[in-house]
Amino acid sequence: MKPILVHTRHFPPRDYSAITLFPFVFHNERRLSERELRHETIHLWQQLALLVVLFYVLYLLFWIVGLLRYRSHDRAYRSIPFERSAYRLEGRKNLRPLTMAFDWLRGF
Repeated sequence: MKPILVHTRHFPPRDYSAITLFPFVFHNERRLSERELRHETIHLWQQLALLVVLFYVLYLLFWIVGLLRYRSHDRAYRSIPFERSAYRLEGRKNLRPLTMAFDWLRGF
């Protein structure tokens, strides 16, 4: 499955170039780099594997725990297992869907 790309001016917020909301990738840059597209595609597969809603529930819980722990939005974001996995894999080519979907579990 490939994401549906949607270019917008005001979403996502300035600090981010793209955000995946199944099955769309909203981006505020003219064109996503290959690496950014791979990062967002990893999130797409994570969302699909967790039936979308569970992904968002877990993502929010991981972010809240990180925010309470680190008292920093950026550190909380970077501590989310889904993000750590996507950053770890985004430089690799020809990833299998199962790798993209479940690599985030490596941290547990």
